[in-house]
Amino acid sequence: FLQQVLQEIEKNIDNSNFSVDMISNLMLLSRVTLYKRIVALTGRTPLEFIKSYRLKRAAQLLEQGKLTVSQICYKVGFKTTKNFVKSFKEEFDILPSKYAESKHSVEI
Repeated sequence: FLQQVLQEIEKNIDNSNFSVDMISNLMLLSRVTLYKRIVALTGRTPLEFIKSYRLKRAAQLLEQGKLTVSQICYKVGFKTTKNFVKSFKEEFDILPSKYAESKHSVEI
């Protein structure tokens, strides 16, 4: 089940309008059923789960060092860089730019 949810999120990773309603429609489940299943399996609400997945993908892209923070922000479906930076710091306790720097300094 979670694998299917992750596939749908991945297909729509750059769509900032991708929502819990869209996942529930794609999964052929009611919003309530989807909510209960995701919370039971992950301990996170569907919205938190989507956001966390987007941020983990952003971290992977930052590690590659090929894109700017702004480019990554939009590539993983955030509408504003400000919101992306705030969310990234909440999730990883570090600013995206510092995260990218720390990953590159280790590799060199």
